[in-house]
Amino acid sequence: MASSESRGAHILVFPYPAQGHMIPLLDLTHQLSHHHAGITITVLITPKNHHILNPLLTKNPAIETLILPFPDHPLIPTGIENVKDLPAGSFLAMMCAMHKLYDPIIEWFKSHPSPPVAIISDFFLGWTYHLACELGIPRIVFSPSGALALAVIDSLWRRLPKTDDPDLLISFPEIPNSPNYPCRQISPVYRSYIEGDPVSEFLKDSMRSNLKSWGIVINTFTELESSYLDYMTEEGHYDRVWAVGPLLPFGSDGPGKDRGGSGLAPDDLDLFSWIDTCPDNSVVYICFGSQAVLTNEQMAGLAAGLECSGVRFLWCVKEPTLGHVGGKYGVIPHGFEDRMAGRGKVIRGWAPQLLILNHRAVGSFMTHCGWNSVPEGLNAGVVMLTWPMGADQFSNATLLVDQLKVAIRVCEGYGTVPDSVELGRLVFDSISKNRTERVRAIELSKASTDAVKEGGSSFKDLDRLVKDLCGFSVN
Repeated sequence: MASSESRGAHILVFPYPAQGHMIPLLDLTHQLSHHHAGITITVLITPKNHHILNPLLTKNPAIETLILPFPDHPLIPTGIENVKDLPAGSFLAMMCAMHKLYDPIIEWFKSHPSPPVAIISDFFLGWTYHLACELGIPRIVFSPSGALALAVIDSLWRRLPKTDDPDLLISFPEIPNSPNYPCRQISPVYRSYIEGDPVSEFLKDSMRSNLKSWGIVINTFTELESSYLDYMTEEGHYDRVWAVGPLLPFGSDGPGKDRGGSGLAPDDLDLFSWIDTCPDNSVVYICFGSQAVLTNEQMAGLAAGLECSGVRFLWCVKEPTLGHVGGKYGVIPHGFEDRMAGRGKVIRGWAPQLLILNHRAVGSFMTHCGWNSVPEGLNAGVVMLTWPMGADQFSNATLLVDQLKVAIRVCEGYGTVPDSVELGRLVFDSISKNRTERVRAIELSKASTDAVKEGGSSFKDLDRLVKDLCGFSVN
């Protein structure tokens, strides 16, 4: 698919070191490399994150890596290089740490015989806009969040509303459908802003620099968020917008058994032996992403809800990380697994989520509404049970429940303990064949698949992005 004019277009790809950010950008990198071989790509990574690139490099051996030492930061313990190994609220520290790579990147660029003609970097690496300006090349933003969430985030940083009162309602009348959220549901990255504080001012400049960048690539598709994509271009917030999602393994790539993990372990094989025995659409899959760790009270409430629901389930449990008080997080209630033997399974640590969601037996998905999980669930055509906890997740839940009507709201808030009886009822209802959410989920699954096929909206935007990138090589 690459043309002769594309040869020599060298692009630097810079992921932010968090699972939910790295995975989709690496999926995009694969798409660029696999389908448009004339583009030369270098991925910037730190040593302890390099293994996450293994599936990408195996499929695309021509991709180069730039491995730079992880910078010291007082709030990040030695040996930790990924947000998944830190407690919630560590995003800002990681953003500041990554900024220290500015000078090493400049040095590498100036010594390279054929340096990059453009940078594609994560939304949380807004400072790379200034780096790109110094180097005289364009910077393209990659957003791992959807268009609605992105519109809300951009509005916050442009307007800087006060969020002192957790119950104060923040309205966004300029955004389609006029969303509004109480302050406690606004991104904690924004709520951490303190005017005049040097770290906060760096954060503000970084986020506003996204709007100055050459364009933005979003992991969404037109049929999913058309009104918000139109808003982003028509209001002039971004000069160029490419909606290229869902960024998932397709076709010969398989359903992603090694995406974000290390492939299938023996326990995974045992898991699939069990799920293969379950009827179609009878299993509820529960996973809250790579960051959220539930308190023991939440664990007990969720376990009781699953028990009283009477349904089959797979529950992926993230165990405590640094900063969690020992013994107060992530403990599965005593005797729960024994009582649920044969009806449910608990997965500790990483789970092959794409394989699970696309299994015929899985009918619904309880999720924190992280954006990676949203397109994965939509593409699989499952009903979603929403429990947003922070970041962009409340915006995503609004989209899923109120607008797309493919999801059921079951709980809200990072520290909220669910009503186990009500939760059990909603879990039971979610696998019903007659729910309207299931009909809508199947419709959106087809739209999701069609978007990335040749002639689809995302296929066309990806092709347009590639042509724009290739154009830099002749400048």
